[in-house]
Amino acid sequence: MILVERPDRLNLLSLTNIWILCAILLVFASVYGFSFERGSLNSMNAVDSQAIEGADPTYSAVVYTQSALAYLLSVACILPLIKPVWRQLCGNALIFSILGWALLSVVWSDFPSTSAVNSMRMAINLVLVAYLFERYSANDLQKLMMLVGCVAAGSSILMVVAFPQFGLQERNLAAFGAWQGIFGQKNLLGLEMLILLLPAFFVKLNGPHARGMRATYIVTLLGLIIMSHSAGAWIVTTLCLAFVALLHVTSRMRKKDAIVLVFWVTGAFAAVCLIVLANYSSIMYALGKDPTMTGRTVLWAGLIELAEKRPILGYGYSAFWRGLNGPTRYLALQLNWLGLAGAENGVLETTLELGIVGILLYAAIYLRAVKDALHCLGRGATPAALWYFSILFYVGATNIEGGSLLMPSNLACMLPFMAFLGLRREVLSLRERPIG
Repeated sequence: MILVERPDRLNLLSLTNIWILCAILLVFASVYGFSFERGSLNSMNAVDSQAIEGADPTYSAVVYTQSALAYLLSVACILPLIKPVWRQLCGNALIFSILGWALLSVVWSDFPSTSAVNSMRMAINLVLVAYLFERYSANDLQKLMMLVGCVAAGSSILMVVAFPQFGLQERNLAAFGAWQGIFGQKNLLGLEMLILLLPAFFVKLNGPHARGMRATYIVTLLGLIIMSHSAGAWIVTTLCLAFVALLHVTSRMRKKDAIVLVFWVTGAFAAVCLIVLANYSSIMYALGKDPTMTGRTVLWAGLIELAEKRPILGYGYSAFWRGLNGPTRYLALQLNWLGLAGAENGVLETTLELGIVGILLYAAIYLRAVKDALHCLGRGATPAALWYFSILFYVGATNIEGGSLLMPSNLACMLPFMAFLGLRREVLSLRERPIG
């Protein structure tokens, strides 16, 4: 799997750039740093104590260095192409409007310095996404994500085998022994492996061993998802695999036949949803979870009350979860959940931080991307467009009972913006294509 900027040109500089980007994206996939750098958190009490203090995940000197180096390298990569990147930012004002709102939230944030630092982190994340589009083709971007997936998967397996005290989760009795690999938590391993798995179903690979490489990659990442013991990741993976299969089938059908198939699939999905709702408690117990989704439903009710206190603007970007120093202190004590540090729902999380304005901005960006994806499907979607569409589905599926939309230093929050930009580009390309 060779990643090149131009089909006929491969040199040491481009290879160096590829591996630098791989390292950057690997740090972002892990969300700040790797679990072996956070070994002190891999216990039953450490996470609670960090959340109580409202500490930044980058508190460790080594992890902080990882994060800082990733951002410095990101800026170094972006600067040579800053002019075309800037034009791309200006030409996609709606997509990047949510970033402007996050930066503006510093004005009303309860913790303005935290909002300022994290919004700048997110800004570099999203500008890096624009840079990648300027430098590489869509197929090469898929190869780059698979390269990140290869390194992450190999390193995770090595961590479990060689350093099980870091590679296996030990902070929770219910998940004791679950694989977390180089990541900080089992659910993170499962979901990050999934989003890195998606390009394997659409990328064009050349060479005599391409089919074997693709199959090995898919099996390995699916194996890691299974070993994460994350019920949420298992469900989302099943849904995403079904959606990928549907995309491949409908993209090869006539438009009218595809509409009929989508209609029947939607009806079948609705029927399954009704069955699940009717047998909700039994299904949750079968998955090893209680009907409150491990306390999530109770948590959401309390968080909605807090959101109603600042419905329009929110509490400020990354300024809501500050342990017992922030607005959740009474809720954490009431629920006896001292480690409370996330809404377990991306939509609610964004509403708490950026208010109704923020979530409506993200919804507008997301829904236009869905419209662009459907437009591409109706006009003969490219493999890249199908990949982008699968990322949109991933975002929707992961935010049913978890997920995140705008967390800085999080690859799973960066790739949706790659899909937003990519689908815009695909639609514009279709409009320029001569009819007939």
